[in-house]
Amino acid sequence: MSDTTIKSLPKVSGFSLSRPRLLPLFVYFALLLGVSLFFVWSRIAIVNLEYDISRLGSRLRAVEQENKGLRLEAAHLRSPGRLEKVALNQLGLRSPSVDQIIIVD
Repeated sequence: MSDTTIKSLPKVSGFSLSRPRLLPLFVYFALLLGVSLFFVWSRIAIVNLEYDISRLGSRLRAVEQENKGLRLEAAHLRSPGRLEKVALNQLGLRSPSVDQIIIVD
């Protein structure tokens, strides 16, 4: 019944009225939705990557600070004065006597 009503509509200025075609409109909206979702997804991915970069940057600074502390501690542990104290007090070593020294040419 609706087909007979639409088909019987008169032509106006060379244009005939017919049933609107919704498929191209749905395709257009689907493409628009797909592009919009892709844009939102990419922005969320970028924000997450920026958070990761920030977190890794702070972790890098912490590790660099720890590295500086360990280098300082290693320099302290290698100091000749400290090594002499450890050798004399903890290991029980003593300086060699004159007859124990051998000069090699």
